[in-house]
Amino acid sequence: MNIFLTWDSSWIWKALFEKLSIDNDVFWVSRNGQIKADLTQNKDIDLLTDKLENTKFDIIILNAGRWYFGNFEDGDLKTYEEIINLNLLANIKLLKKLNYDKKKTKIIFIWSIISKKFMKWASIYQASKFWLRWFAWWLKNEWYKIFFINPKIVDTNFHPKDIDLSKFPQTSIENIVNVVENIVFWKENRFEIDL
Repeated sequence: MNIFLTWDSSWIWKALFEKLSIDNDVFWVSRNGQIKADLTQNKDIDLLTDKLENTKFDIIILNAGRWYFGNFEDGDLKTYEEIINLNLLANIKLLKKLNYDKKKTKIIFIWSIISKKFMKWASIYQASKFWLRWFAWWLKNEWYKIFFINPKIVDTNFHPKDIDLSKFPQTSIENIVNVVENIVFWKENRFEIDL
């Protein structure tokens, strides 16, 4: 199978890549990935999808994300634009331009429990998660094979170093990888999976 994977957190990506690349061709994309692309930039998305136009994907895993943790008024507009571009618009553009069969290809969003709960200090990040969650619902209603994984805090390099993650409920990387593998092999059929 051909699998398309975007990533931001190196540990989640590494675990997914190690598991899925055993019997599949995995095309992983990030600023420093196997295929280099800055998914906050339209020109990079265009170059990427042009390069992959002859590759038909069986699985698309959208995992890249950006966040800002702090008061809304303290964040700058450039950061907020990058969050919206990567967390929401890049996913829409990729799903519009990649080569896949909407009734057969499994599209997996590895997102966040924050798309369902309110939290202080992350307004734009959380808004992007809500927007994408509803976008995924609409795709599901149009007969796309959509899966939406909502992990809790995952101990990766995604979070600022000054936050004590032990105070929050956590999801292990192994749980995420197991759920993705179950989706790939039709052992998991739920649209939304909270971990």
